Amino acid sequence: MKKIFTVVMAVAFAFSVAGFAVAAEKAAAPAAAKTAPAAEKKAPAAEKAAPAAEKKAAKPKAQQVTGTVEALDAAAGTFSVKGKKGNVDLKAGEKVKLGDVKVGDKVVVKYADGTASSVKVVKAPKAAPAAAPAPAAVPVKK
Repeated sequence: MKKIFTVVMAVAFAFSVAGFAVAAEKAAAPAAAKTAPAAEKKAPAAEKAAPAAEKKAAKPKAQQVTGTVEALDAAAGTFSVKGKKGNVDLKAGEKVKLGDVKVGDKVVVKYADGTASSVKVVKAPKAAPAAAPAPAAVPVKK
C-alpha cells in the first residue's frame, strides 16, 4: 500500500510541475507577442553577439615571447625558447615551419595554450658600413 501511495504522489508531483511550466509558457506568450517586433530587431544582434562571446571565451589569450631557442625537435614539432621570464616549451602549430630555425637562434614566438602560431627568426643587425665619402657638390647654374 505504501508503494502505491508513493507512486501516486510522485505522478501527482510531476503533473503539478508540468502544469506550472505550461502556465508560465502561456503567460509569457501574450507578452512576447506584444514585444515581437522589437525583439525581432534585437534578435539578430543578440545572435551575432552570442557566438562571438563563445569564440572569445573559448579562444585562449595569445602571448608572445622573445628569446633564444634552447631545444628543437623539428620532426616532432616541439621546441623550447628561453626568454626573460624563463623557458617556454611549445609545440609548432599547423602553419609554423621549423626548418629555418636552429638551436641558438633568437626568435619572436606568438603562441596560445602551448601551441605556437608564428615563429620569426630575429636577425642581428649588421655593423654599420664605413662612412662612404659624400658625393661632390654639383654647382647650380643661375
